Amino acid sequence: MEFMKNFIYYISEKIYSPMLRLKTTKELHTFTTKTLIFTIIWSCIFFYIFISQVQNFYLLIFWITMILLLIVRLFIVNKYLNQLFYETYNNQELYKNAKEEVQKKEQKLNSLLEQAPVGIFYYNKELKIFKYNMLFYKLLGLEKDLNGFNLNELKDQKAISLMKNILEDNSSKKEIGSDRLSFQDRKIWLELTCSALLDENKQIIGGIGILEDKTIEHQAYEKINYISLHDSLTGLPNRRSYQSYMENLLLRDEHQSLYSILFYMDLNHFKQINDTFGHIIGDKLLLEVAQRLQSLNINEKYLSRIGGDEFILLVPFIKNTLFACQKEAYLIAFEIKELFKTAFEIEELDLFMTSSIGIVMIEPKSNNTEQIIRQADMAMYQTKREGLNNIRFYDHSLDIEQQELTHLQHDLKFAINNNQLELYYQPIVDIQTDKLNAIEALLRWNHPTKGLIMPDRFIPMATESGLITKVGWWVAKEVCKQLAIWQAQKLNKFEYISININARQLNEVNFALQLDTCIKKGEIPPSLLKLELTETTLLDNFSSTQEIIKKLREKGIECSIDDFGTGYSSLSYLKKFSFKVLKISKDFTKNMLKDTDSEELIKSIIVIGKQFNYKVIIEGVETEEQKQKLINLDKNLFYQGFLLSKAIPAKEFEKRFLK
Repeated sequence: MEFMKNFIYYISEKIYSPMLRLKTTKELHTFTTKTLIFTIIWSCIFFYIFISQVQNFYLLIFWITMILLLIVRLFIVNKYLNQLFYETYNNQELYKNAKEEVQKKEQKLNSLLEQAPVGIFYYNKELKIFKYNMLFYKLLGLEKDLNGFNLNELKDQKAISLMKNILEDNSSKKEIGSDRLSFQDRKIWLELTCSALLDENKQIIGGIGILEDKTIEHQAYEKINYISLHDSLTGLPNRRSYQSYMENLLLRDEHQSLYSILFYMDLNHFKQINDTFGHIIGDKLLLEVAQRLQSLNINEKYLSRIGGDEFILLVPFIKNTLFACQKEAYLIAFEIKELFKTAFEIEELDLFMTSSIGIVMIEPKSNNTEQIIRQADMAMYQTKREGLNNIRFYDHSLDIEQQELTHLQHDLKFAINNNQLELYYQPIVDIQTDKLNAIEALLRWNHPTKGLIMPDRFIPMATESGLITKVGWWVAKEVCKQLAIWQAQKLNKFEYISININARQLNEVNFALQLDTCIKKGEIPPSLLKLELTETTLLDNFSSTQEIIKKLREKGIECSIDDFGTGYSSLSYLKKFSFKVLKISKDFTKNMLKDTDSEELIKSIIVIGKQFNYKVIIEGVETEEQKQKLINLDKNLFYQGFLLSKAIPAKEFEKRFLK
């Protein structure tokens, strides 16, 4: 009996122990089947040997029963072990597959972590890093392994505070613009987003941070912001930037007791240069002007280009009294004018420029930025009305004058249709004989309450308001009517009557056709009407002006150049237009006796005019001395002025010069 037990244990140990080393369910099934067959065969062999020695029948039956029970037990054990090992190995395979799957997912997660376009890091409750990707390492800028690195050592306290707060309230928070989130002084802009890291029990065990480099976006924002606040051509602050600067200036403590000065500058005749030489030359000129203005030796100044050819120079906190501040303003204005005395050399061109300057004293504690620039603008435009290349301080009288101009502008709309406008006529005569040669028609306004208003008072206003075209056509129609009357009375003892044409009217659609219609209605020869065009008018839209003048010539209407020398004079357009008449401005005539430069200029213009076969007319001759000096320069001149006669109404002119 003991022998059988030992035999069974021996068989179990030798047969089933190797089963533990099997790796697959297929190997297990094959092994157990072979083992069962092997056991049965050995049992039969043992049974045969054993029964051959047993003589007792009952003992034989007993052992046969025991062997059968053993075989049955072996079958049961085999089945159980098969099931047990199958489940065990199946679970091992599932575990292995699950482990491989977890490893794959972890590899994929690590791959995604490294490929992520943002820096990612994990930290525990002590703010120590235990996992991170390479981009986070690069963004942080530390040359060492970051595992275990304590984030409390960073310089950026906002970021540290954000990471700590996450550990307290389990939320997602974002901080934009954490600057220099490293130990190195690299100017980068970062965006940090943090979320709490939870365990299986939903308890906070740390945090996960996402660090994104926003430097490019920030630089783009700064660039857009710079563009929005600066002039693209000169790089100077623009109107929007000026507005912001002014608002901040008025909030400064110094503004409570000190005056500041604002200079509003406009370049004279800049449009003519643009139209004559093109926008490239014009842009280069503006750039050169900006550079000269920047060179002004002033401790603190703010220079801005607020429009096409308009600049603002603001000098803050100069003096604590108005008188001292005005004195300083004169000195600065003088320095500005000195900048324009030398020619601007632009692509082999020597361009001489002047500027009209309006000046405002910004009083301490004033707070209306719009009013300040409005006052400066008013002062600048008043300078233009009084004469270019000048300065004008703002004072309250300009407000009164502006109100009066506004009322006049309103009244002018009614004057055109209510017979308040009237033409006066001034003779143009031979300088030697005083014989009548031509006539200039000059406009007057008989205002019902303000009396006779001269054109230099209301024509600029009409030009600004757009009424100039209506006024211009009224003049043209009235002159044609008067010409028809004098022609019918055979009083046409002159070559022509000239009228002044504004650039806006000249560039109207079908101007030549409308004027031709007006002449035909009066039934007068077109040669009796001559159009006087200033240099500014000629150079406004130069190419289209040439085309209009060509159409006028085709209809027999001639033009002349008025106020030559006051604008941007050019020999090129004298040749291109080939007019018959050139008029020299009265500005030169009035100064010729005391200013040799004016006399030389008149002499030069006469020579130039004669070379191009122009009839030269001198305006503004008021004294016999002026007349004699002009005769000495050239005996073949014509003149007009108070010496012979001021402009007078048609009836009076008719009596004095036509009968």
